[in-house]
Amino acid sequence: MKHPLYAGIGRIVITPPTGTDLAGYGYRDHGAEETLDDLEVRILWLETDAGSQDALCFVSADIIGFGDRLTADLRSIVRQRTGIAPERVLLAASHTHSGPQTVENMVGCGRLDEAVYRYILDLTAAAMEMASRHVAPVSLHTVRGKLEGYAINRRVVRNGQVLFMPNPEGVRDDEVIAVVCRDAATGQPRAVLFNFACHPTIMGDYRISGDYPGAARRRIETALGENAVALFLPGCFGDIRPNCVYTGGTRFRRGEAEDVAVFGNALGDEVVRLTRLDGTALVPRFFAAAETLSLRIQHHPERAELEHILREGPDHRKAWASFLLERPFSQTRTLSLQRVDLSDDTRLIVMGGEICCDYGHFVKRLDPSICMIPVGYANGMTGYIPTARMIKEGGYEPDTSCPFFGLPAPFEPEVEEILHKAIRTICRDHM
Repeated sequence: MKHPLYAGIGRIVITPPTGTDLAGYGYRDHGAEETLDDLEVRILWLETDAGSQDALCFVSADIIGFGDRLTADLRSIVRQRTGIAPERVLLAASHTHSGPQTVENMVGCGRLDEAVYRYILDLTAAAMEMASRHVAPVSLHTVRGKLEGYAINRRVVRNGQVLFMPNPEGVRDDEVIAVVCRDAATGQPRAVLFNFACHPTIMGDYRISGDYPGAARRRIETALGENAVALFLPGCFGDIRPNCVYTGGTRFRRGEAEDVAVFGNALGDEVVRLTRLDGTALVPRFFAAAETLSLRIQHHPERAELEHILREGPDHRKAWASFLLERPFSQTRTLSLQRVDLSDDTRLIVMGGEICCDYGHFVKRLDPSICMIPVGYANGMTGYIPTARMIKEGGYEPDTSCPFFGLPAPFEPEVEEILHKAIRTICRDHM
């Protein structure tokens, strides 16, 4: 007798060598000095009794991002080996700022090492293929919980100026969503996808670390047993960071390993609690679609201006100017958008950038009758995607972050309307 759903799982360590540049911060001036905890990849391959033609593949990795190049390379290799279509592969990065550079358009915050890139590519592709070959009957369930007090908005607007500081009144998303994959015979969890919205920026020194998502994964897998895997799906946390503050709560502080453990264990414990609930049993009905959006940029510096910066500007501006001069001038950038349905009750909306929190709430409100899961930092890494309001206000996310993503200038405010419309359309056109 055939079962309606099968799953295969994969796991692999991808820790780079000591000395590798770490991505995410512009102030680092040398490579990693040691490893605090291993970086890992987790795979969940799902297919119905129709076989691999109907499969979905979820990948979660302890890296800064799946850039366009890494996304295309992985999807191409795995399609050749398994036949799975590119839009049915979801590549989610934890966005740890304590791992190697894997995004080709990030500038001045960690050099992309080709040997490390190839190492991660080969290991991840092999783990994906392995997961596709060893499947067993399972069931799927969704459960919702909450984790409060660990994430906080980092934008304060005061006297017309945007300050990078804790904002307890600012928008955030404390919901934890878990999709639990249970063994059909025993009911024991084989895998869990868990979604939460907070930047993995507790650590910031020269130690390799998966930050709090890695700690959460270890907590979950220890509780569920060595045969289970946990996959972190990042929410929309462009303007959300860990609530590590000095006494008084008015200034952020750099976290320590103890903060990683406390945060990760708290999130992990909430996910473990959710796996012990019945949740909503899903009737599998897989679907996937993807498209690429074109987003306009406000302007592009003239060549003479960039050449002047290249001669006389500070180092981080020189790197940005060099990046732009080496490429055709363009006032548009692309953003990947993906829809993945597990059933009529559960849908993931996946975006390829540092998506700010308001977009996550938009996705969740779009159809309250089903579980809508917003995922950022997947299938690409365009840069920060702020709202129109944030672009008008200015500050790090819409403005001063642009050079770190090779962007010539901020996006036009219409980016919000374009993304909202595209999400509505991709949901409506494939009913």
